[in-house]
Amino acid sequence: MAFGTGVDMTYPSQAAPAYTHPPEATRTIRRGQTLYYAGDSAPSLYRLESGLMRAVRLTPQGRNLTVRHIRPGDIFGEETLHGQSRAHQVVALTDAVLTPIHPQHLGPADVWNLTRSLSAQLQRMMTDGVHIQDGDLRERIARYLLNLADSTLGGQHADGVRYVRATHELIAEGTGATRESVSKLIGEMRDDGLLTPAYRCLTLTDEPRLRLLSGYHG
Repeated sequence: MAFGTGVDMTYPSQAAPAYTHPPEATRTIRRGQTLYYAGDSAPSLYRLESGLMRAVRLTPQGRNLTVRHIRPGDIFGEETLHGQSRAHQVVALTDAVLTPIHPQHLGPADVWNLTRSLSAQLQRMMTDGVHIQDGDLRERIARYLLNLADSTLGGQHADGVRYVRATHELIAEGTGATRESVSKLIGEMRDDGLLTPAYRCLTLTDEPRLRLLSGYHG
């Protein structure tokens, strides 16, 4: 999707790489579970096969900040390439399936696929980072919800109206705000007919107006 005037945020899909070594056993992580914490050892990379995950960093103020979303096809855990410990906590936002990838097993084609994946994620993080800081919080919330609606946290009601399975806390951590500020603005956006909040779910009641507010013209 595209956030902001004239900015293309359509992210290239990641084709499943054809690894030259025998595939590792996949691993399932349930929603809300942590794959690893900051400071843990980093014995392997991972490739996300399905689901949605995020990397979280604790700020000096004691708040969690989402610094990276991990989508299907993404390869992550690159600290292992530098012999470093994990830099972030990685949490599953939905049930997720992933495959460990051990660097010593990578062939030339695998290294190319890894490079492409990390490059695409870097572009995504740079664009997302700009838009977390651009505009007021109401605009940033609209952008973030439209982004999540295109992920596995999104869905569609029987009448075709889309929704996002997200808490106010998750939105705050993804927009660099406090939960209290997000809750206040979501209440205002509900009163304006933009959103219909429910438990852990936000229906995009008036998506065209949300897109106009966010600056997304795709």
